[in-house]
Amino acid sequence: MRIQHKDLHKSILVIFLLLFGACDDAVQEACKDPESGKIVNYTSKGVLPADYINSLKPSLGVPDSFSAQYDVKVYSVDYETTDPNGNVVIASGAVYYPQGLEEPLSLLSGQHGLTIKRSEVASLIPVYGYLGLFGASIGYVGIQPDYLGLGNSTFPYYPVYQKSNGKVLLDMVEGVQAFSCENDIELNENLFVIGYSNGGYNSIAMHDELSKNPRTFDIDASVIIAGYFDLERGDNFSIPQRLVRPSWAIYHPYVINRTYNLNIIDKIIREPYVNMLDDLFDGEKEALVIDNSLTTYTHQLFTPEYLNEYSTLSIFDPYKNAIKENSLLDTKLSGDLLLIHSMEDEIVPYSQSENFYASVIATGTKAELVLLEKGKHNIQDYVGAVVDALDWLKNYE
Repeated sequence: MRIQHKDLHKSILVIFLLLFGACDDAVQEACKDPESGKIVNYTSKGVLPADYINSLKPSLGVPDSFSAQYDVKVYSVDYETTDPNGNVVIASGAVYYPQGLEEPLSLLSGQHGLTIKRSEVASLIPVYGYLGLFGASIGYVGIQPDYLGLGNSTFPYYPVYQKSNGKVLLDMVEGVQAFSCENDIELNENLFVIGYSNGGYNSIAMHDELSKNPRTFDIDASVIIAGYFDLERGDNFSIPQRLVRPSWAIYHPYVINRTYNLNIIDKIIREPYVNMLDDLFDGEKEALVIDNSLTTYTHQLFTPEYLNEYSTLSIFDPYKNAIKENSLLDTKLSGDLLLIHSMEDEIVPYSQSENFYASVIATGTKAELVLLEKGKHNIQDYVGAVVDALDWLKNYE
């Protein structure tokens, strides 16, 4: 039987719709919802041209050897994750996509240093995500997590130096993998991490989480700059008489006390400062503002018991147990590791990287340790190390 033209057009339309539907089903099958880290909201932050990214170099101290090659499209994302107690909460971050590349791209997750003010993060101010931004400008898909309790997170504070941050960051990786697929951005299987200061701890916490709860991906190589890993106070531990950043010094015990409901913060921080903590750490104040409300003298800020009897008083045992539980000195790593640390660092002693390096190579992991002769604990002094880190990671592409 001959098909009339009208029937022929209908048949072609039906076939087209069936094929289109089959293709759409295939895409949906390929882009399944992630098991963790589902992105529940996203906002385009526009495109940052390569020329603009290069114009940021002088203010950050970026060496001339680095040059942004690609324009970068930025998204702010909110995603599902869990808090330290396992409750479902929202965290946020930024994703940076290089423009004009067609080959499958590697993921680079960049973990920033300690931030106390909720709004000083990449999802709200994209240039704050310098690790993800610079990485994307040379061809990576950059991920810059805000961290739990910062940005648009529904959690009330940032749980600094806690292993649970590793899951939060891996959840974002998983969410970005699905988000990229849904937006026809092809990724390869590479995942690299780079972390500065507190972000170094969080990067290793990602390894810790992966070693205990494997996912469909591994970390292929990591760079940690001025990281802190061993939280315990050893026999040679001492607190300097003057503190460069008292806000940083007291934020950790404040958070540990709050997360674990220890009710011993008054045994650690002296009056009147102990009564100011909730107000100071409300997420609305930056570290410098908080510093101006505190003393830099250690003996005026911390109690005599904490300074002199920490190792002997049983009242500190729950606190010490929480610290030990979250130390990362013996973490099992996947992929190779580069550690970079300045011997002039006045905040995080370079012995942290030396000890972690010794622990890592004892397990057979391939690792390198680079000690810099110059550089204080600020991103301007360490930005050259960031450029070196990005060059080092090229070996694993």
